[in-house]
Amino acid sequence: MELFSANLIKINYPAIDKKSCIDEMVEFLYEQGVINSTEQFLQAVWQRENIMSTGIGHQIAIPHAHSSVVKEFKAAVYLLDNHIDFDSIDGEPVKLVMMLAVPEKFETTYMKTLSKISNFLRTEDKRIALLAAQSKEEILEILEGMKI
Repeated sequence: MELFSANLIKINYPAIDKKSCIDEMVEFLYEQGVINSTEQFLQAVWQRENIMSTGIGHQIAIPHAHSSVVKEFKAAVYLLDNHIDFDSIDGEPVKLVMMLAVPEKFETTYMKTLSKISNFLRTEDKRIALLAAQSKEEILEILEGMKI
């Protein structure tokens, strides 16, 4: 499984707010052929987000959902050109948003993957490198260090 790929990374994305960022990322996943329906996946993402914000702190958010409309387990990664409020657990605004699209068949394993990503992003040097990245290739190289 190749969770990350350069075609699913955007650098310096001009996000306005949490809602528009999530909406755009879902549309992007649809355009890239990862999901079959923006409406159903968006609903699943917001259902999850309404339980508890996926702003994990340290300027990072990991919105995610599993759904029957997801064709393959993939992550879209947006490094924003500004910080946006994401209702993060530490109250800090977000600059890096990583959206996970999970097929239903991966429901039992995606929590392990999410945990692995969260632990990786808690490593200060990895987090700082991601937030300072200047290219898709640089982001991809850092994320490939996760070995998912």
